[in-house]
Amino acid sequence: MEQEEPKLSRQQEKLLLILNKFQEGDIDISFLEDSVGGLENFLKLLSKNNLLTYIDPFSRDWEDYQNQLFYTFYQNDTSFVWTIVDKLLSDVVKIGDDYYFDTSTGDLAGFFNTNYRSEISRTGIEDILSGEHNMDFWDVTDNVYRDVYDELTNENKQLVKERIVLELRDMKTISSDTELLEEIAQEQGRDDVELTDEVISRILGDDDTVEYLINKELDLDDVRSELYSLYSGCYSGILSDEWYGSLMSELVGFVIDDTKRDEYSYKKQVWGKEGEGIKVDKTFYGTRYKATKCIYEVVSEWLEENKNCEGGYCDTIEYFGSYDRLLADLIDDGARESLRVPRLDEYPDHRKVNSCVNGNIGDYF
Repeated sequence: MEQEEPKLSRQQEKLLLILNKFQEGDIDISFLEDSVGGLENFLKLLSKNNLLTYIDPFSRDWEDYQNQLFYTFYQNDTSFVWTIVDKLLSDVVKIGDDYYFDTSTGDLAGFFNTNYRSEISRTGIEDILSGEHNMDFWDVTDNVYRDVYDELTNENKQLVKERIVLELRDMKTISSDTELLEEIAQEQGRDDVELTDEVISRILGDDDTVEYLINKELDLDDVRSELYSLYSGCYSGILSDEWYGSLMSELVGFVIDDTKRDEYSYKKQVWGKEGEGIKVDKTFYGTRYKATKCIYEVVSEWLEENKNCEGGYCDTIEYFGSYDRLLADLIDDGARESLRVPRLDEYPDHRKVNSCVNGNIGDYF
């Protein structure tokens, strides 16, 4: 047996009659103002009398009053935010119980205020976020022995020494430019030093001579260059990661919930080579971030800020059509401030650089 619909009260019937006439265009806003105190009050009465279900908030009949109507539905049930998101925001996708913001590094960079006081441009921020920033530093160290070799583990120092042994054997002789080398030269009765295996072993046991070999000996330029390249790569890589982390931390809580990226690919048919007249499958790539909390806050805030705007001149969520543009509108209207560019460290964390060098030295030696 079918369950009968609850009977409407006289007030509900009266309100529903007015609603139907308004939606059909038989009465206008002026009638609502005279009879029920205006549209805002009318919508409150509908909500109070459980009649909002008789309205399709996405209908063209209500497009000039979408902001007020959406806000009323939101006040009646805050989960209406997700109905708006699902229907109108093209850059948001639901995966499981979470909502993700499908975006690009350029869009994320656009949320930062890069005015004349900022030390970095919007393009620079975009490059850092995308990992394409040119971190080509000159002279990251002027003392390879001190900053690189001396920070190696004993095991890794031995790897470098093994390379130095091979180089010294090929050199046969070396000038007497350290106290130990001068002493050995005198013992050999020579101006320079003949590099026997015994002498090489003795040389590598003297820190001052090893420092000279790594920093200054011209014939060991390959060893010095490898150590420098390793250090420079770690230096720039760590600093780049730290800059990325600083910028992403600013975005968390403002536009995304988490810095973890979800990179994905999809295929789409596009026209092939000009003149062939056929479509081909092409792979595209995208990036999205979990943003459930931020999306809810932005949509709720936008509804609150625009609840009193009615008429064809009002911007609507449907007009903007994306989470990105909705947040940008809040910034443009002064409801929110754009993000401050954080101070980016001039130097990387020394401990992280050392760890990187020790962890990757096997690729060089």
